[in-house]
Amino acid sequence: FASARPPITHLVDLIAPIKPRHYSIASSARMHPGSVHLCVVTVHWPTSRGPRAGQCTRFLDALNIGDAVTVSVKPSVMKLPPLDAQPVIMAGLGTGMAPFRAFIEERAMRKLEGVNVGPMTLYFGSRHRAMEYLYGEEFEAYHADGLLTNLRLAFSRDQKDKVYIQHKMRDDAELLADGLLANDGCFYLCGPTWPASDVKDAMVHAFTSHGGVKPTEASKVIEELKESDRYILEVY
Repeated sequence: FASARPPITHLVDLIAPIKPRHYSIASSARMHPGSVHLCVVTVHWPTSRGPRAGQCTRFLDALNIGDAVTVSVKPSVMKLPPLDAQPVIMAGLGTGMAPFRAFIEERAMRKLEGVNVGPMTLYFGSRHRAMEYLYGEEFEAYHADGLLTNLRLAFSRDQKDKVYIQHKMRDDAELLADGLLANDGCFYLCGPTWPASDVKDAMVHAFTSHGGVKPTEASKVIEELKESDRYILEVY
């Protein structure tokens, strides 16, 4: 109504607060004391009214070195296993790579301290190697050094037939069964929700073909791993 003249403070009260954005820490506190690294992709998309940008990523992209930012640190399900010698199997898509960089850096520091660290396998997926191989040079160096035991890359658009991390995992069925079932390893998946079911299917194939698990028991085994914090998903 033209006669309505609500005060601006009333209109502001009607707007819901902006939801916090949660980003995985992409660095080890031991390797980078006093700082926290994030892996963030700026979000852009076209609309009928022109290009739009993600609210938080646009804000972060516009910051200058030295600008103050209000943040909080929350507990995460992404934690290294309690024993340094336990195998770690990581699967990350895009910026879902962030916590695994922290994992690898943390074990690199422990190795420098003389600790015997277990094998680490990394599955990384994105569309194009040339544009989206996040921390690629670092991972290649860790792989050459032997800290990163296995580095499996899936760049889905770099060849005619699309290749995803679940395909690489299926090829490594024996490695997965050995790491998780025979050696009490831990598995982590971080990134979009969509590959979770295909990744589970790859695990079922590994357990049934090389782990001595009956097909009817495979899902139960995975649930038991989840309950013991050895099959951890952080998907969104």
